[in-house]
Amino acid sequence: METPELGICEDLAGLFRGEIRDDPLGRAIYASDASLYQVTPQAVCCPQDADDLAVLVKYAREERLPLFARGAGSGLAGESLGRGLIVDFSRHMHEVLSFGEQTVRVQPGVVLEGLNERLRPLGRYFPPDPSGSAVTTIGGMLGVDAAGSHSIRVGSTRDHVQSLEVVLASGVRFEAGVESVPGGLTELNEEFENRPEAVRGWLLSRLSHLLAANAEMIQERQPARQFRNRSGYFLRGVLSDGTINLPRLLVGSEGTLGLITAATLHTSPLPACRGVILLLYPSVDSAAEAVRHLVREEPSACDLLDRRILTLACEIDEQLARTVPPSTEAALIVEQTGGNEEDVLRRLERLVAAQQEIAAPGQLVWRAVGDREVERLWGIAHRVVPLLNRLRGETRPLPFVEDIAVPPESLQEFLHRAQRVLHRHQAVASLYAHAAAGQVHLRPFLANPTPASASKLEELARDLYEAALALGGSLSGEHGLGLARTAFLRSQYGPLYRVFEQIKRLFDPENLLNPGKVISDDPHLTVRHFRPAEEPQLPLHQVQLEWSPVELKEQAARCNGCGACRTQGPEGRMCPFFRTEPDEERSPRAKANVMRWLADGTLPATVLDQPEMERLTRSCFNCKQCELECPANVNVPHLMLEAKAQRVAAHGLSRIDWFLSRLHTWGNFGCRVSPAINLLLQTRLGRWLLEKSVQIARQRKLPRFARRPFLQTARRKWLMPPASFAAPRPVIYFVDHYANYHDPDLAEAFCRIVEHQGLRVHVPPGQRPSGMALISAGDIEAARPLAEHNIRTLVEFAREGCPIVCTEPTAAVCLRQDYPRILNDGEAGLVAGQVIEAGEFLRQIDQQGNLRRNFSELSMNAAYHTPCHLKALGAGEPLADLCDLIPGLEISRIEHGCSGMAGVFGLSTANLAESLAIGHDLIERMATDRFGVGMTECSACKMQMEQRTTRPTVHPLKLLALAYGLMPELKRALQPSNNRRVIS
Repeated sequence: METPELGICEDLAGLFRGEIRDDPLGRAIYASDASLYQVTPQAVCCPQDADDLAVLVKYAREERLPLFARGAGSGLAGESLGRGLIVDFSRHMHEVLSFGEQTVRVQPGVVLEGLNERLRPLGRYFPPDPSGSAVTTIGGMLGVDAAGSHSIRVGSTRDHVQSLEVVLASGVRFEAGVESVPGGLTELNEEFENRPEAVRGWLLSRLSHLLAANAEMIQERQPARQFRNRSGYFLRGVLSDGTINLPRLLVGSEGTLGLITAATLHTSPLPACRGVILLLYPSVDSAAEAVRHLVREEPSACDLLDRRILTLACEIDEQLARTVPPSTEAALIVEQTGGNEEDVLRRLERLVAAQQEIAAPGQLVWRAVGDREVERLWGIAHRVVPLLNRLRGETRPLPFVEDIAVPPESLQEFLHRAQRVLHRHQAVASLYAHAAAGQVHLRPFLANPTPASASKLEELARDLYEAALALGGSLSGEHGLGLARTAFLRSQYGPLYRVFEQIKRLFDPENLLNPGKVISDDPHLTVRHFRPAEEPQLPLHQVQLEWSPVELKEQAARCNGCGACRTQGPEGRMCPFFRTEPDEERSPRAKANVMRWLADGTLPATVLDQPEMERLTRSCFNCKQCELECPANVNVPHLMLEAKAQRVAAHGLSRIDWFLSRLHTWGNFGCRVSPAINLLLQTRLGRWLLEKSVQIARQRKLPRFARRPFLQTARRKWLMPPASFAAPRPVIYFVDHYANYHDPDLAEAFCRIVEHQGLRVHVPPGQRPSGMALISAGDIEAARPLAEHNIRTLVEFAREGCPIVCTEPTAAVCLRQDYPRILNDGEAGLVAGQVIEAGEFLRQIDQQGNLRRNFSELSMNAAYHTPCHLKALGAGEPLADLCDLIPGLEISRIEHGCSGMAGVFGLSTANLAESLAIGHDLIERMATDRFGVGMTECSACKMQMEQRTTRPTVHPLKLLALAYGLMPELKRALQPSNNRRVIS
């Protein structure tokens, strides 16, 4: 990566209040988006507000530095990439400024889903609905005139804008609305060139003259029958009845005419009632034919999915999988709205009847009414396209011609022509279409582009665009031109392109705003800036985990940059660090990009030694939720473990990280002196000494040490090796650190429960703690001997087919997922294949009909929190499900995301504030709601749940043992205790 030749940080010191990143790491993070492209910027700037942006723009003009606006960076065309200054609006400018009766005023970094959450209590919403609404910013939607599935009814973003606050390339800022046409051409001299009103008047006079002079050409080249058209500057209707609608022009201009700092948007009432149907077809052609009949009923949405998309949808939804037969080749999701349920059902019936005229009518397999069920089906549809990146093989669906739009009545014919083009190029493609609007999202399956394949890619794009343009279509319907399509714009507009050039010069005479997009002289721009495909150059220190540099790069390259990891909504747990502070550097996408660049040599290995890299790696504590929820399942946790291990191998651990990662080594000592140490930990003096000596936060409530470890007190029969491995095979219990040294009752409860099912238990006495804290800290050299010892202890049992059961989800994750990555032998994989979490193990017994259900009544209510590592195991919430069988026990499942403890992460003074911020909602819920007891499988989550309350949190196994009558003494663990008092 080249070194920037500018001192922007120094130049703007004391003037620009936001962050500026011109270090190699920061620039690498912003060098790509969700497209196929990669362009390294000179710096990244995150303005605090509009005044801050104006300062930046004036500086950029003086230094002739291009500016590239960026929201979530989820665009598919590379529209936010460039070699100048990236302006990240999502970092700070994300406030909802005010609400009106029918409008809302927002900054550009506001996320669409968050905005609609704020509007919902008012009975209103912002209607455009691009599929990435959980991460898409309003600024991004304004930039590309985003639409979505419901555009046939609600239109696109452009149709819902009242006014925009815009900063021009000159640094002048003004409010752009529907303006009166000036009487004649005005001049702008130096005296007035920085006055907003003078600049606006000059722009309006020049623009009105230009539009009036070319009115006939505009009408011809941008006809009304083009329902969706996002190619070039949208000029139709900008000049009308003596007014100029500036927002109509600026929306969709991709930041090439001005930078939007605020927008007043029209909102709409929420639909009174919605209903949706799913129709299945034997071919794409019959589905496309059905669309022509369905649109007569004026549906609010009508989307077409091909077989590939449907197959992926069935993988993520069991009900859909049971509904869709394998012979299905296409489906239509069709929605109607109405005043009430009866009205909607009647309209849905008319939809089903309307398509009966075609030769192969669709089969109705799903009908739903009401927001919850309707959103469920749309949620599946919107989640499925990013899942295309999970597909493995030499080819993958590439998003470079994915935004073609045609008149809706020409959709069927275009799909015929597109199929012939693909056949000619020996390619296949996935298809998702907003069919009623003529919007076609087509992704050909091709190998990752290289310089050698560039010409073929360009030729395929040209042929598909020609097929669309011949039918009166457009290169782009809602995703913008960017780097992917700008080069083809002349072919769509002919002489009108010159008008676009004049408009660009009018607003941005020095070509500083997103240069190369919309207006460009490069006929091969489409294939100029593909992500590099070179083999790894091995710049890293010796690779610490068990993968080759090639495998490492391939894993990192699986990140397509879709931005799903930037979500902050209530659904899922994607990146707790990004949720607490929405900085691109904290997103899993940024981490994957950095590791990809390190692996291919674009970033030098010396970056690993920089403070910026330490900050990046510390914003990952191996919760594994990003891998779980990433559409492409990118293994970001292990990529970050590799980065941490690289740093530890070169520099070692800090004192506090060294101590915390080795807490398990103090277990035996803590138990031997437990009376003294437990008493000391309950005093302010003791907590103060602990903080000053080893930096464990004095505010953090800590678990008590047991008088003796479980492995020393366990029943002899559990510790004795099995006499035989005859069926049913003995259950091998891996105890780990917490149950052994802090909660032997938990280990005892598990063993008794297993015996209660008529099974044998064996607790290998030579086992050691899993060492997950060492692994998460990146100290692989210290973790490896522990892992090797445990694998030697467990491997013979694994060979005999014995289940290896963990009551701590983190231990199960460690043995199943992390040990094979740090050990280079087949035995780790053999053990991993037999590891199972205790709840999943007991549920399997229950599913076989062998679980005893002789539970006595437990009259209490419990609040259950699902640990992140339990989610990572992919087995659901089996122990909570089993506890539901206990009479009298009422369980409330509370979902407030990650607890923020992450093992030892939340213990240190350095991490306390972040840990409490991540777990804030969970902590508050446990402290304020009237639950009798908390319940979770994770010992670290237990600490966080007890942080601000005297109410205990217990492992579900203890409640099962108590309900079985196996351990009546456990009742004392359910009582509030002074030992759990809040420490301030």
